[in-house]
Amino acid sequence: MDSKRLRAIIALLFAFSLIAAACGDDDDGGSGDTSSTTAGDSSTTEGDGDTTTTAGDSNEGAAGEAVFVASQWPECTNPITSCANASWLSWISSNQVLPRLMEVDVDGKYVPSPVLAGDPETTENEDGTFSVSFAFSPDAVWNDGSPITSADVAFTQDAKLDTTGTLSTAGYDLITGVDASDPAVAVITFSEPYAAWPDLFGGATEHFLKADEFDSTDVADTMNEGIEFSGGPWLTESFNQEQLILVANENYWNADRMPQISRVVFVPREETETQITALRSGEASVAFPQPFPGIVEQVGDLDLTIGAGAFIEGMWINQQSPSSGNVLASPNVRKAVIYALDRQVIADQALSFMENPEVLNCAGWSPTLGEWCDQTDFAGYEQDFDMVTTLLTEDGWTREDGAECWSKDGQDLNIVTNTVAGNERREGVQLVVQEMTKEAGICWTIENYDPGELFENRLPQLNFGPIGLYAQSASPDPTVTQLYRSDQIPSEENEFGGQNYTAYANTELDPVLDASDTEVDEATRLELIHEIGDVMAEDVVWIPLYLLPNSTIWNSEIIGGPVDLYNSSVYSSFENMYDWTVEG
Repeated sequence: MDSKRLRAIIALLFAFSLIAAACGDDDDGGSGDTSSTTAGDSSTTEGDGDTTTTAGDSNEGAAGEAVFVASQWPECTNPITSCANASWLSWISSNQVLPRLMEVDVDGKYVPSPVLAGDPETTENEDGTFSVSFAFSPDAVWNDGSPITSADVAFTQDAKLDTTGTLSTAGYDLITGVDASDPAVAVITFSEPYAAWPDLFGGATEHFLKADEFDSTDVADTMNEGIEFSGGPWLTESFNQEQLILVANENYWNADRMPQISRVVFVPREETETQITALRSGEASVAFPQPFPGIVEQVGDLDLTIGAGAFIEGMWINQQSPSSGNVLASPNVRKAVIYALDRQVIADQALSFMENPEVLNCAGWSPTLGEWCDQTDFAGYEQDFDMVTTLLTEDGWTREDGAECWSKDGQDLNIVTNTVAGNERREGVQLVVQEMTKEAGICWTIENYDPGELFENRLPQLNFGPIGLYAQSASPDPTVTQLYRSDQIPSEENEFGGQNYTAYANTELDPVLDASDTEVDEATRLELIHEIGDVMAEDVVWIPLYLLPNSTIWNSEIIGGPVDLYNSSVYSSFENMYDWTVEG
């Protein structure tokens, strides 16, 4: 390759000037996190070295095999349980094999997926309920040739509510029924108008299942070692902790998304340096790592795109954390922490590969997706050590002359912080925070984990922090009910379902969250979302830092096609790998 092609999708020349702008899920708790976990040595491509295509070889016209690297490896492939808390599960597995009703296009807008015959119809019923009708394409079939029908949606609704350890039931718990009497039309009825309906059974992170594959609506003990059916372009051949193998679905009905590659192998390569080495050597061809300081120099003559993402990164506060004496349950201490920070310095350090990185100041939305993000929410929290002193003194903390930390009732203000081990950018942020708050008397203990442990085990059990440094995926729809409503706090009583990992319980805000979901007038809904943001900022439910950019690196001598088309989407660059080709 003659020269590096740094794509300037660096398209954040909107009001938010992140030129290259994230639990979760990823999630980052939903995001694409990197880790120092040693499970994939760069000298090994496919675990057992077997490169023979087996069941479901390839559809006619597909050719070749490609190896891609994953920055985070899911502990299982169940899309309903806490395994789905890892964004990488949907990116490399669920999105590739499971159908969805609505989907998000490259411009961040909701559109009907290929399984639908057209736009859904919404109805506000006379009894106050709200219905959405989805008509299926007559061409849409599962990989065994059986039609995709309304019964599959009805089954998935039951599975969402009945499965032990369901990740979240937000929105699904408002459904009063799925009318599957007509196999070609699914009519979903809600107890009241529900504006976020495009995100159910599809949208940014959801899907639906094949009903006749299951004996029970509790699917917790299924799909953990691969999904054995498909309504998407790919079929799962095998999954373990060394690799995931997908083969082209020869019975996929949509000609526009018919895979051009016969076989795709994903392997875990958590360290970004190892990913780049694998691409440069030809061991693998595509990576989707989080950008880091020095990324342009390290990538060299490989292809690189950095662009605006949909992940909001910050310090997520667990108000029920078992460590640090649960000190951040106090609003004064939470405010003291944010006043001790210079968030601009943090952004400059973490996003040093960008020009003029900006601080994120809204409470749960991405500036790239609609008008929901109010950048004034947290703007008043600038570094102020006098405010730290005032707040902690009011809360009963004292600091003797020469003492390193504030203390109260014999306990030092020493806060445990967790992030993904080996993520250079985030570990750098932890060190910057530790150093910049010394003068303010706030001390830190750093304990980091591999992504599976942090996102699939510790977050869902509220066994982290009390501060976790990670990114949360934003959606084109602004609902944040699953993140902040009091009944979404994981607990033994709800079998640790729900995604309110901040353990924030404000029963006065709950009705406002509900109203923001049921309000279908966009202007009125915007007012409600901004009201939620004001409360989040006043209570310092979490500390926003910056919008996390996405980056795609690939070796165009090995892989061809529009590899970076989905770089800035909620789906990751692997979303359209059906359009990629093996070169040479």
